[in-house]
Amino acid sequence: MDDSLFVFQKGFNFSQDGPGNRLVYHLSGCNMICPWCSNPEGMKKEDYSQKYSLSEIFDEIISCKMMFFDNGGVTFTGGEVSLQATALSRLIKNLKDAGIHTCIETNASLKDTEKLIPLVDYMIADFKSPDKELLKAVTGGNLEIIKQNIIKRVELNKPLLIRIPLINNFNTGQKNAELFSEFFRTLYKKSESKEIYAEILTYHEFGKDKYKNLNLSYSFNDGFVSSEQVNLLKSELLKNDVKIIKT
Repeated sequence: MDDSLFVFQKGFNFSQDGPGNRLVYHLSGCNMICPWCSNPEGMKKEDYSQKYSLSEIFDEIISCKMMFFDNGGVTFTGGEVSLQATALSRLIKNLKDAGIHTCIETNASLKDTEKLIPLVDYMIADFKSPDKELLKAVTGGNLEIIKQNIIKRVELNKPLLIRIPLINNFNTGQKNAELFSEFFRTLYKKSESKEIYAEILTYHEFGKDKYKNLNLSYSFNDGFVSSEQVNLLKSELLKNDVKIIKT
C-alpha cells in the first residue's frame, strides 16, 4: 500500500494555486516533457525530492490550518500529481474528513487522474494545445485523455480552472484560438453549475536559470507572445461567454 509521497518543494502561496492562502506541495515526477517547464527539478521522481509519509504530511497540514484564510487550504501540484495518485487520493480523503479545502493542479493527461477528480474541492488543469499531434510531439501529452478528464470534472459540477499557457510558435493564432473556444463551448453545454473558468498564462522563462544550474539544456526559443496574440485568444473565448480570470 502506498503510504508516502515524493515532494521536491513546498510552501505557502496566496490565490495563485487555488482560492485563498494555500499550503502548496510540489510532487516529484512528470510524464510530460514540456521544453519550457519552469520546474525541471520535478521532472523525475527520484531527483531532488524528499520522501514523506502520508501521516507526516497530514500532520503538517493540520498544524497549518489557522493559515488557510480567505477560503484557503492545501494544493498538490507537480511535476504531475497523478503519478502518485493512489497515495495522494488516500491523503485527500483524510484531509476532507478533517475539513481541509483541497485542490490539485494537473496536466490531466493520465488515466490515474480519474482517482483524484471527484475528491478535490477545486481542480486546476492545463490545456496546452487543441492540436492532438502537435501536443504529442512537443510535450508527450495525450489530448484525448486530457479532454476526457476535464469533461469528467465538468460533469461533476464542481469548480474547475483551465489554464492555457500561451506560447508563440506552439498554440497561438486564429485557428488555435477558435479550437480553444470551441472546447470551452462544449464544456459549458455539459455543465449545470457553469463553474468553469479560464486563465491565460503567457510564456515566461522563470525556470531557465534552473536548467543551467542542473546542467540541462533549455531548448525552447522565441516563446514570448504579444498583446495582440493574447487579445485574439481572449476575444475568441469571450465570444462563447467563457469566464476568464487572473490569479
